[in-house]
Amino acid sequence: MSECDLMRESMPLLLSESLDPARRELSHQHIEQCAACNREWLAYRETWRMMGDLPEVEVPARVRERFLASIPTVDEVVVPFRKRPAARWLAQAAAVVLLVGGSYWIGHRGAAVRLQPTPATINAVAPYSIAESRVLPARSVSPNIEGRPDIQNVSFNDPNPNDSEIGLSFDITSHVTVTGKPTDKSMVRLMRYVLENEDRMSPNRSRAIDWVRATYSQPGNADPEIAEALGNVLRNDEHQGVRIKAAETLNRMPGAMAFETRAALIQALKSDPNPSVRLKAIEALTSLARSGVTLDPAAVDMLRQKASQDDENLYVRVKAAEALSNIHP
Repeated sequence: MSECDLMRESMPLLLSESLDPARRELSHQHIEQCAACNREWLAYRETWRMMGDLPEVEVPARVRERFLASIPTVDEVVVPFRKRPAARWLAQAAAVVLLVGGSYWIGHRGAAVRLQPTPATINAVAPYSIAESRVLPARSVSPNIEGRPDIQNVSFNDPNPNDSEIGLSFDITSHVTVTGKPTDKSMVRLMRYVLENEDRMSPNRSRAIDWVRATYSQPGNADPEIAEALGNVLRNDEHQGVRIKAAETLNRMPGAMAFETRAALIQALKSDPNPSVRLKAIEALTSLARSGVTLDPAAVDMLRQKASQDDENLYVRVKAAEALSNIHP
């Protein structure tokens, strides 16, 4: 019998709170991890709730009397007790002992029976969604609260006074660790969100860009969404230090990400107010050209414009001219 079958047999005991605390905790943990058992448990809960809502109907006296009258009377046959000799009883008991003992010896005289261990498996786990707000039914939340989460802004509400349900809203601060491969789509989307949604310069964003540079600059981990997120940071972030780090990271991205990075680098070279950011953009465009990527006419024209622009920073003009010489030796 599988673990799920045993769990479903114990669900009525779990509903009636007849399980000991240890088995009750294990049962809730299994239900949270097994999608099939979770659906079965919700069905049990709903059926239990509906049974509790059913009115108790008293059987009419007339129906009860008719039912009792329809039951035929059975005359009990009394068998007189006959005392058996003790010797015969002892002989029968000895025969039973010999039969059971002989069967056990014959069945176990060979090699010992060995059961192969079967590891527990989880058939399906519902994906956890990171969201700004969510509405959860109480039956899908474990009754066990782990640790001491910071719960604030608590409010109570009753959206429908005509039913038996209530609502409890709150803000909760908890620490979440997501593990996986750099190429997992959930990891890529999470990193993109961290890069694009910091409203101010913070250690979180700075560390995120450094981590992206060390991880996603490797050819096997490169992802267009990460390159696009860095391009958005380069275009939109108001802090020059963040934009410089974004340009440096784009400079380390593989040439296969050129399509996602080229437009942001050209825009930074054209209009970024900080000359250091413009220099980093030139270095990144030069690296793209050296990696074998053909720069489009817009990038070449912008380099030519910066190389000959009188009011441009002198160092930027020199770097733009060097980049043109590398592109067209």
